[in-house]
Amino acid sequence: MSDTSPAQKNRVAWVDLAKGMTILLVVIMHSTGGVEKYLGTEGFMHYVVAFASTFRMPVFFAVAGLFAAKAISKHWRPFLDGKFAHFFYFYFLWMTIQFVFKAPFFISEFGKEGTLLYYLSSFVQPFGMLWFIYLLPIYFLVLRLSAGVPMLAQFAFAVACKYILSATGIEVVDFFSKYYVFFLVGHFGRDIWFKMAETAREQKLASIVGLAVWVVANGAVLYFGYAQFTPVAIVMGILGFVAVIDFLAILPSRGLAQILRFCGQRSLPIYLGFFLPMGVSRLLLPKLCTVCGAGMISFLVSVIAILGAIAMYELCKRLPLLHYLYQRPNWTRLTLKNAEKPAYLPAE
Repeated sequence: MSDTSPAQKNRVAWVDLAKGMTILLVVIMHSTGGVEKYLGTEGFMHYVVAFASTFRMPVFFAVAGLFAAKAISKHWRPFLDGKFAHFFYFYFLWMTIQFVFKAPFFISEFGKEGTLLYYLSSFVQPFGMLWFIYLLPIYFLVLRLSAGVPMLAQFAFAVACKYILSATGIEVVDFFSKYYVFFLVGHFGRDIWFKMAETAREQKLASIVGLAVWVVANGAVLYFGYAQFTPVAIVMGILGFVAVIDFLAILPSRGLAQILRFCGQRSLPIYLGFFLPMGVSRLLLPKLCTVCGAGMISFLVSVIAILGAIAMYELCKRLPLLHYLYQRPNWTRLTLKNAEKPAYLPAE
């Protein structure tokens, strides 16, 4: 008999949905941006990406912060294993894989020596789309080291970083400063967010009205160009997280929710692998579908990237050697206890 209560199951359910939503929005963003750059024109998907720009990354990092308390309370060895060795393994592996595929382009632009230096520098500066998993361990480490600091002081530090250090040109500093405040929002407000999800399910009409107001407000902020102002960006990021919680909490359990849950439980495999089917389809579709506009091609590339990444994951995890693309081998583990268990990618 399971000892998981219905409330706990609901808590996990909407979190998986949020993970699924954010990873899909990330794939859509990269797919649409690449297609529009290639074609030199915008399509209807451009507006989808633009609308999500205020909350896509804030929600991603707020969700990551929801369960940070458990991670930072562990002893140093399992903490470093789960948050540093784990993410470094996949960062190193998939950064190298991406370099292999992109090497001809890098060599033509930077030369062989420049490409090698670029590869080596990617251990210091996060590489391309993989910056998410490069930054997450740093977020957890800073939160752990500041555990004894008052909450308000931590928020003051995060907001100051966002104001002052979001455009230094040093990518680690910039990415940390842009989104750390939302990681803290998820961490310190976790009880509020879980309670909010329960309340939304109980008061669906109020949630629907609130969502409608937020849609108008988010659109207005983007239309009038206020989204880049730091105070507005922080407020809209938090409101976007609230809206996502409300929306996912009242979403029927079938249909879209099933898709989001499926993707949320495979968010890291999708994130690691979508670049390959995205890159291939982005080059081929404009040639195969000459009557399709930028919007339709962007949509199709997004779908192919997501399905392709899932197919790669499901295939590779069943094959000898290739399953290590998604499963960290025991020799990389810092804790013997964990090394006795298979380590498939978690959804977090």
